[in-house]
Amino acid sequence: MSAAGATVTAIHRAAMDLGDAADEFLGTHRVANDNTRHAYASAIDRTVTAVGGRDRLLSDVTDAEVGDALTSL
Repeated sequence: MSAAGATVTAIHRAAMDLGDAADEFLGTHRVANDNTRHAYASAIDRTVTAVGGRDRLLSDVTDAEVGDALTSL
């Protein structure tokens, strides 16, 4: 998988947990379609669970943890 051309948008806010980060992303225009939102929510919920749950701070999650979670899912 290539990251070429990928853009990451930082969420500027004090400590944010994974649940709030997921909810904020799912509320954006990128997932305005109900079918898309449902599919993304399912994948995000499983990933969040795999890296420690909705209450874990986003800043405490490493790239490796996300990668491992996605590989195992």
